[in-house]
Amino acid sequence: MTWDDAKQRQSAITEICEKDGLHDRQKLTTIRILSKLGHTICPLCLEELSSNGFFNRLEQAEGRAVPDLTVTQLNLFHIQELRIGVFNHRPYNLAWGHHHCNVVVKDSGIEETLEWMSRVLQRNTAEGHFGPKKSAS
Repeated sequence: MTWDDAKQRQSAITEICEKDGLHDRQKLTTIRILSKLGHTICPLCLEELSSNGFFNRLEQAEGRAVPDLTVTQLNLFHIQELRIGVFNHRPYNLAWGHHHCNVVVKDSGIEETLEWMSRVLQRNTAEGHFGPKKSAS
């Protein structure tokens, strides 16, 4: 595909999304799908995503490798976590994110996971295992 073909395809897809109410950039930014610059980001770590992540399979731990692993670095990520009896596969609730970040969030949701991570960092920092070392008094 040439650069011009790619731009034409992007314009056509954007036009369809706008027509169907699926291109609210402010909403996409607020719910952690796009950065303030309009770049696709992981909903948990907020790191910009690269298209290479769709093609790169996860590295496997030595001794635990399987020949048929098909999990890539990026996969679908629910902004609001899955709940029984709730329709979660809807526009503005599915994003692309890092496989590892998605595993960390699992069923807890992004906000609850960030709160947990904050407590983990506070405890580790208080014990001297993370962050600036406490000065000896």
